[in-house]
Amino acid sequence: MSDIVTTLDRMIVERKKMTSPLYQLILSGKATRRLLREFVVHRWPIKSMWTRNVLGVASDVDDYQIRRHLVENVYEEETGALSGSGRHLETFAAFGRTVGVSAEELQAAPLAAETAALVAHNIRVCNGREAHFTSGAAAVLLLMEGQPPIVNPDGSSMLAVMRDVYGLPPEGYEFFVHHASTDVGRDAVSELEEEHADAVRDLLHRYCTTDILRAQAVDALATSLELRHRHFDMILATGYDPTEPVFRHGE
Repeated sequence: MSDIVTTLDRMIVERKKMTSPLYQLILSGKATRRLLREFVVHRWPIKSMWTRNVLGVASDVDDYQIRRHLVENVYEEETGALSGSGRHLETFAAFGRTVGVSAEELQAAPLAAETAALVAHNIRVCNGREAHFTSGAAAVLLLMEGQPPIVNPDGSSMLAVMRDVYGLPPEGYEFFVHHASTDVGRDAVSELEEEHADAVRDLLHRYCTTDILRAQAVDALATSLELRHRHFDMILATGYDPTEPVFRHGE
């Protein structure tokens, strides 16, 4: 019997965010204001559903310790109390404000087809009754929590690029302190992220134990990866014009 977690982790690494031209461009320091605005607007619906997707999976988990870790994840996301930050979704909105996206724009933005497809898939595997909760754990929770850090080959992270290249103020880059983008090295934030990812791996080892469930988990993750990269490609295609000036905060 192959290790399902090893298989899923390998799939995630093979199509990690830094394989996307969108993230490569942003990390290169060459993003325009319009691209960063579109990035915020189109990523917002995905991030807005995160805690509800986690709760959807957690509601079916009877193991107290695993369920507790999932609920702790939700508590941190919704309050920031464990890391000393603000509510994580609000820190993403604050990033948006520093690139010119208002709260009203976030709420009123039309849902692109690629974004809608990804949202619907995530809801189906995490909160729907036609999918086993291990599919949601694999395709959404492990994909997000087990994502390798978003870094350039030289080690510079999303956090460093937002702060040092695009010149965002602290409230503009705080989101990236807490989401797979921290500078290389172990700190309280990265350890918390690792704990969350390990809880999902424990869940999969405990519950994803039949050939059918393992095949469903692999299929759900493969679909998530494909839909997510289509979503990334849409943001780049519709939001980037190389003739526009590179974004620098305050300019």
